[in-house]
Amino acid sequence: MGEDRFTRVDRMPPSGQDDVSVLVARARLGDFDACRRLFRSHLGFVHRVVYRLTGPGPDVEDFVQASFVEAFRALPSFRGEALFTTWLTRIAVRVTMRSARRRTGRHVPLEAAPEPATDAPGPDRVVEARQALRLLDRLLDEMRPKRRAAFVLHVLEGYSMEEAAAILNTSVAAVKVRVHDARKQIESRCKTRPDLAAWMTQRGGNS
Repeated sequence: MGEDRFTRVDRMPPSGQDDVSVLVARARLGDFDACRRLFRSHLGFVHRVVYRLTGPGPDVEDFVQASFVEAFRALPSFRGEALFTTWLTRIAVRVTMRSARRRTGRHVPLEAAPEPATDAPGPDRVVEARQALRLLDRLLDEMRPKRRAAFVLHVLEGYSMEEAAAILNTSVAAVKVRVHDARKQIESRCKTRPDLAAWMTQRGGNS
């Protein structure tokens, strides 16, 4: 699928840092400092995507490193028709899904899971948010790889259905089905905790 399908604004590091397009142009010419800056400014983003695709584990750092290695090797072929972050995401997803081994789904008891965080300020909210993220890790870990990838890209990372389909090299219809099935799976696992199901749905917004 063509790179020109992407229209999302590049997920830039905080304002004041080097423009991504300038760094990419320099990196394509072999500028080591530009490569280093691209790596540093996108490391957290790639790590988050890989982590959400695999869950916690010793291989996350290896997958992140492999994603950047493959990206920098392929950089001469990057023509700027897609956003650099979208192009990098595509590589990270491909590397991770190619390398990761399917984990055996494990049903964990959700009855004792924490209540979702409320709008009330204070340290309790931080603790609850962390607990909710751990729950999300468990729910993602039960999903099939393709379903998980579609859910991560569309719901958690905010890519449109069209963007997610291009990244995953599949159809928009397939992404819609996978995201729908992922939501239904989460709802099913949270049926004893409707508050958690609602919280998870709100995180993703509307498809």
